[in-house]
Amino acid sequence: MLNQVNTMKVRVKIWLDEDERIIFGEGVRNLLLAIQRTGSINRASEELNMSYRRAWEKIHRVEKRMGQTLVITQTGGAHGGGTSLTEVAREMLNRYDQLESEVTAFANKKFVELFGE
Repeated sequence: MLNQVNTMKVRVKIWLDEDERIIFGEGVRNLLLAIQRTGSINRASEELNMSYRRAWEKIHRVEKRMGQTLVITQTGGAHGGGTSLTEVAREMLNRYDQLESEVTAFANKKFVELFGE
């Protein structure tokens, strides 16, 4: 009956919501990480195959739901423009990653207990 257990894995998807409205999940996490890596919402959205408008909408929606600013933008100037993450955004990323890691570890342990290796 369970002869395919050897090929199965447990998968966990984490998101934070309020009143069944997603506030923070993998999509926002990936967008913030891309912004952190590229220093630009435009380059981050291109990297994620997302429109610039969609990226901004996602950021604004999360900021509104959290009541916190996640990105700081600077336009033009001598050094050019750019976008960086706020301390709140960096802390959310750290906590989200920790939660995901710990929940995944628990799920893997429970999977082995219930299904074997």
